[in-house]
Amino acid sequence: MQDKLTKEELKSFFLNMKKEGLDVGIKLKMPNQKEPEIIMNYNSSIDVKLEYYLNTYDDNLVHKNNPEIQIIDMIGTSIPF
Repeated sequence: MQDKLTKEELKSFFLNMKKEGLDVGIKLKMPNQKEPEIIMNYNSSIDVKLEYYLNTYDDNLVHKNNPEIQIIDMIGTSIPF
């Protein structure tokens, strides 16, 4: 993906992955961490997680309570476990 994602891109991506039956991986820029954090979301949880991300992050996918946290990438995948 790209460096600066928007809330609309996240929403569209999640809904497309739900339709395709894929799980979603989210890459986060985190404070005090050299490497990004990766969170995996099962396809069956997409609606709940999408609602969480839409409520917790601003239009530029920066965390509303901590501006050092930002969603920087997404991937559709199948979680192996």
